[in-house]
Amino acid sequence: MYESFFGLREPAFSLTPDPRFLWPSETHQEGLSTLIYGISRRKGFILLTGEVGAGKTTLLRAALDELRQDLPDPQATAMILHTGQLSGLDLLKLIAVDFGIRPPRASDAPTVADYTIELSEFLVDRWRRGRTTVLIVDEAQNLGLEALEYIRMLSNFETSSEKLLQIVLTGQPELREKLAQRELRQLRQRIALAHHVEPLAPAEVGTYLRHRVEVAGGDVDQTFARGSDAIFAAFSSGCPRLINLLADRALLSAFARELRPVPCELVEAKAREMGDLQLARPDAPRAPEA
Repeated sequence: MYESFFGLREPAFSLTPDPRFLWPSETHQEGLSTLIYGISRRKGFILLTGEVGAGKTTLLRAALDELRQDLPDPQATAMILHTGQLSGLDLLKLIAVDFGIRPPRASDAPTVADYTIELSEFLVDRWRRGRTTVLIVDEAQNLGLEALEYIRMLSNFETSSEKLLQIVLTGQPELREKLAQRELRQLRQRIALAHHVEPLAPAEVGTYLRHRVEVAGGDVDQTFARGSDAIFAAFSSGCPRLINLLADRALLSAFARELRPVPCELVEAKAREMGDLQLARPDAPRAPEA
């Protein structure tokens, strides 16, 4: 709606996890390298955690884009997004469906063993053809102990030299707390690589804004007034999703008022509105005086 007014080809601050807009901060670059290395070298278990809105899903999609030569076919990747209240059998069913595996033929009511056999045959066949296979479990902090134990058992599919299934567990910091439980020590010991996505540092927020505006075809100096990055940083505490939410609201409001670039006072007002709605932790600071 406001894109042409600010010289943008497309929305610069959409909440969709578009890898083109990933700005490689130090923490995001390390996370991307961890994912690419772990999957391409078939390390088995990879753990990716971070606060809500830290950019974990965008990192995953960027890694899959980088690995598209290793993962060229539709059955290469399964992504489980709905993890709440799943039994072990439910989880196996979702995994099989996402990989395109037909329900086991052995029984009208397939068991855990039936699905395990089908998955094993599927993975061995792909391995023999030199294909990499990846399972991504998002919001894994919501999984119960039973479902997590079944995921651990999937890591038993291996040859003498490498894992047949690369498993990426992603989630909020609570996932690390859950994995620290004694009951999950076998799973914890199998995690080959782990990375926690940190918030952006205050000094990185301005570069983040510039990157997203430029990818969308614009000029950040014609989009946001000088000094507004400090307001974004204080409001969001470095959370990319909150930065995007504030930017989108500020741009829409400035468009309605025909203001370009967006004044600091307007960014501050929108930050205060969102703070009042409890969409952000801290209140934004006063705009810096000229």
